Amino acid sequence: MPRKEVIRTTINDIRLDLYVPSNFISYRHTWVAKRHCNADHELHIVLHGSCCVDVEGTEHTLHAGQGILILPDKFHNPVSYSSDFDKLVLDLFPASGQLVSDPNASCVVLDFPPATAFLANELLTEHTNPAPFHQKMVHFLLGQLTIHLLRLLGAADTESATAINSDLRVDIIDSFFANCLRENVTKDQLCARLCLSPSQLHRFLRKRYGMSFREKLAATRMTHAGWLLQNTELSIQQIALQVGYASVPAFIRCFSQFHNCSPNRFRARQALSDAAPVNITPATA
Repeated sequence: MPRKEVIRTTINDIRLDLYVPSNFISYRHTWVAKRHCNADHELHIVLHGSCCVDVEGTEHTLHAGQGILILPDKFHNPVSYSSDFDKLVLDLFPASGQLVSDPNASCVVLDFPPATAFLANELLTEHTNPAPFHQKMVHFLLGQLTIHLLRLLGAADTESATAINSDLRVDIIDSFFANCLRENVTKDQLCARLCLSPSQLHRFLRKRYGMSFREKLAATRMTHAGWLLQNTELSIQQIALQVGYASVPAFIRCFSQFHNCSPNRFRARQALSDAAPVNITPATA
C-alpha cells in the first residue's frame, strides 16, 4: 500500500513510527481489499456507520466509535460495510517496545472515547484542506491519537509529570499558538496541556525557542500576519483582527518591531518582488 511517513514519536519505552496511507482520503468510505497481512500494525477507526472484518478466521463487527488494531502478519479482509461507512486508517510500527502485551493476539477491538472521533475528523479535514502550519497540526493530532490508543491498550505511564516527550511537546506548543491567533490565551492554559508548572514551561520555551510565552505568541502572530500580507488582499485592519489585535496601531507597532518594517511596506516589498522582471542574458556564440 503506498504510504508516507508522517510522524515518529517516543512515549515511555515505545518508539513509534506512524504512517498514513497516501490514498486514505479516497478510500475512507469503502473497504475493499483481498485477504492479506501487513508487516506493521494496522489501525482502523470507524467514524460513521458499521463494518465487519475477518481476522484470522474470526469475524468482528465494528460500529461508529470503535476501532480495530490488527497485528503484524495476521491475515484479514473486510466482509461488509454499511452505506454510510466512514473510517480512518493508520499504519503503526513500534521500532522499540510493544503495543500489545499478548503475543498470541491477532487483533484488539477498541472502544474509543468521543474525543478520538473528533481528532480523527480533524485529521481528515486537515488533509483535505491544508492550511498554514499544516505539518505541525498533523503531528499534533497524530500525537493525541497515539496517546488515546496507548491508554486503551493499557500502556503504563512511567514518565509521571513529564509523560509527553520533548518532540511531542514542541508539536503541542506550536499547535497551541497556531490555533490561538485570535484568542486571548494564557500561560496557564498551555501549562495545563503539557502538565508543566509555569517555571518548567518558561525554561522549556527559553531552551527550545529562545523566547518567553509572550514573545512566542507574538512571533507566531506576526509570522502569520506576514503570510496573510503576502498571500491575500485582506486589509491591515482585517489582518490585525485575524491575529488577535483589536487595535490597528498596536498591531502595526508589534509588526514593525518583528519585521523591521511597517505592514504596508512589507506588502509593497513583496509586490515589487513578484513584479520584478527576470533578466535573461542571451547566450553568445
